[in-house]
Amino acid sequence: MKKSVRAHAAEVINALQSQQSNLDVLIRKHAKILVESDKKLLKSICYGICREWFHLEEIESQLLDKPLKARDQILSSIVRCGIYELGWMGSKEHAVVSEYVDVTVTEGRPWARGLVNAVLRQFIRKKSELKMERHSAQTLWNHPQWLIDIIKINWPEHWEKVLVENNVHPPMTLRVNRRRQSRDDYLARIKALGIEAEKGSAVDSVRLSQPLTLQALEGFEEGVVSIQDESSQWASIILNPQNNERILDACAAPGGKTCHLLEMADSHITALDISEKRLFRIKENLVRLGLRAELIAADASHIESWWDQQYFDAIILDLPCSATGVIRRNPDVRLMRSETSLRSLIGMQTMILDAAWETLNVGGRFLVTTCSILPQENQLQIKKFLDRHTDAQLTSIVGAPGINTEFGIQHLPTHAGGDGFFYSLLFKSEPDHGGVSA
Repeated sequence: MKKSVRAHAAEVINALQSQQSNLDVLIRKHAKILVESDKKLLKSICYGICREWFHLEEIESQLLDKPLKARDQILSSIVRCGIYELGWMGSKEHAVVSEYVDVTVTEGRPWARGLVNAVLRQFIRKKSELKMERHSAQTLWNHPQWLIDIIKINWPEHWEKVLVENNVHPPMTLRVNRRRQSRDDYLARIKALGIEAEKGSAVDSVRLSQPLTLQALEGFEEGVVSIQDESSQWASIILNPQNNERILDACAAPGGKTCHLLEMADSHITALDISEKRLFRIKENLVRLGLRAELIAADASHIESWWDQQYFDAIILDLPCSATGVIRRNPDVRLMRSETSLRSLIGMQTMILDAAWETLNVGGRFLVTTCSILPQENQLQIKKFLDRHTDAQLTSIVGAPGINTEFGIQHLPTHAGGDGFFYSLLFKSEPDHGGVSA
């Protein structure tokens, strides 16, 4: 039996519930066999459910007489998909109920047809009431309690705004390839086509009023523009690459920073990432933009496996992190992360920081970035790094938008602007070997 797009949606949500993989990977896997219109519907359902996850969980528990057995959790996913479509997407009620009832058969639970039918019809009757009711902070903000608490503690003046921003659709921002066209000329070009846009905060950034598909994006195929959030664009601007410098972009995929650096200067870039598959995405972007870089698949924390003993003049190190600054783009982050996984990430960051530092030349620049808003991964991580390395000197960052902390700039997600991002710029001085002068 051919699966409907709604059966695929239920399977994606079920896999997320058991944390089998992340949302993007799951959607790509299921979308392979779908037509374009169904791919769009699949993405809308799954992304929307992740944004309303805790609220939907509460509604489901109110509609079910008793919890489902562990082996029948696919039914929970079917119910949540149906509730989301009925309550948030405005889909035709009869068609939605009928198709999700059929999905129970597709998923090997024909005995549950009556259950799913009853639950969805009950939701239709009580829709307004159930959507209004939110009985906990988790359902009010659609974030896990541990994350609400940590954001509230660390950003007492901003926490509500951050949680709101995490639940909305992000802006679409472009990076104009200055080697091909100026930002002003590109803006004039797309405005002549009736596309509304404005300048972003980064020197090459353009914010679109409405998102576009790649096929409709003027100049994309010819390498005039790329899609890159402006907070990410600021990383290359802060590093300020120079001609002939040897620069490492560590943890580089999908390659936005690598390509931006090469658009800005004739530098020699090494793009390093642990995933061979993700490196292929960098290669695709380089080819499209007419740029060249050395690509290496290796673990950044094990320099003996990739470093040629030639020191770098500058390094961008985009650390693996909780991704709490990009929840609006990756709404499943709130499900996939935990306090336990955060501790593990901090340990991994420490190893990568110390290893990459060894490859930097004296006098070199070391830019540490994350797409996190948590001080444990940002300011506190840099403080501990400086305590370990007496040859590391903190350098002030001028011009980048965000909050000045003692150890770098923290940008929080903003409605029309960039994602949550952290930047800390360090300078490598001559090592202090101690000793007494004569």
